[in-house]
Amino acid sequence: SARRWLSHKGVRQKRLNDWLGIKNDHIDETYFMNEEDENLPHYDEKTWFVGDLNRLQAEDLLHGKPDGAFLIRESSKKGCYACSVVADGDVKHCVIYSTARGYGFAEPYNLYGSLKELVLHYQHTSLVQHNDSLNVRLAHPVYAQPPSHCR
Repeated sequence: SARRWLSHKGVRQKRLNDWLGIKNDHIDETYFMNEEDENLPHYDEKTWFVGDLNRLQAEDLLHGKPDGAFLIRESSKKGCYACSVVADGDVKHCVIYSTARGYGFAEPYNLYGSLKELVLHYQHTSLVQHNDSLNVRLAHPVYAQPPSHCR
């Protein structure tokens, strides 16, 4: 059942009851991702969060990777983070602002409670809405192991 599947995902019971109760008509589809997403490496922050890495090191790490390969690092801007992503064969960088309301690429839109929620959202939504030169999704965490078995 959906409820068991979601609590298996670690969704807090209270939040579940909120969704299943009054807020039933406003359920955000992105939470009901398809089965494929079960095994997304994105759920493991170690596959994409690299900590205190500078822009050049990030470019080295992503060099030669496919479009959509990405990492999240601490930015040189105090208290901010940066997303480095391969788009059109080039490594691009964008700032992730951290505010009292959460993380996002631009105020006042899309503020996520954690970097992981932001990553999961942009795993299936293009960054193009924030930057015209970034028509790309955060598809491949830099440290994700390629799936070992083919479907």
